[in-house]
Order: sequence, then structure tokens, then C-alpha cells
Amino acid sequence: MALFCRKNLTPLQRRTMGLVSAAILLTIVTNLTIPGLPNPLADVFPGLARLTATNAHSLIVLAAALSAVSLLPILLAVWAAARYLKAEPDEFIRAIVVRALLWGFAITMAGNTVAGVLMNLYSRPFPLAILNADLFFISTGFALRIIQWSYR
Repeated sequence: MALFCRKNLTPLQRRTMGLVSAAILLTIVTNLTIPGLPNPLADVFPGLARLTATNAHSLIVLAAALSAVSLLPILLAVWAAARYLKAEPDEFIRAIVVRALLWGFAITMAGNTVAGVLMNLYSRPFPLAILNADLFFISTGFALRIIQWSYR
């Protein structure tokens, strides 16, 4: 069974893949909002560049806003997965998806732990929270493919 072959997916799975794709696109957009990196959003929205160049109080507001925005892809993905699991009639497919989600979560937390230790050890900050959604989506997708492959 091909993972992304549309003829092998049910309409429910197609809708869920669309929602997860929207979450991935939202993740890419939020990754572009990292302060200090070249940012095409600052070219599109000049007010964003002015906000980051002002005093320290607005920088705290910007950090809070970026934190809230970076939470949106994760919430969208969790909502899409919960909606899919609630509507999926096949228990075997539900079990496979839940296992893949758990593996994706475990790999994301393991990556967070290793990166956190390295950041503390070398005193070099890295915007890891922004990459968590990327790591979650990628590791869940790989886990789903491996689990499907193991049942062939």
C-alpha cells in the first residue's frame, strides 16, 4: 500500500492528509518567523521588521506572539489526528496510526532531550522549539511507513 497514493486512501484519509498538509505548511511559515535570520516575511510585512527593531518591551511581546503562533501547527495536527481516529471505523488502522503517533512523539522528545543537554553543555542557544513540529511530522511519517512495511 503506497502511503501517498490517492487511489488507496479513503475520503476520510484524504481529508486528514489535507489537514496535516496544512499543519506542515503552517509549520514552514512559523519557521520563517525566527528573529535574527533572513526573513522573507519582513519584506512582505514591513511592520514586522519595525516591531523587532524597537525597544525591549516589544521584543517580549514579539517572543510571546511567536510562541503562540508556533503552537498552532501542533494544535492543528493533534486536532486532525484526533478527528481522524474518532472517525476511522477500522480498529487495526487506528492502532497503526496511534503507534506511529507515539513513535513520532517519542522521537521528538528524545531529540529535544539530546539537544537540551548539548545546549546546556556548550552554552549555545538554538531555537529548538520551532523545529519540534518538523521533527514530529517527519518522525511520525517514517514510523507509519515502517509499521506498514512490517505488516506486509
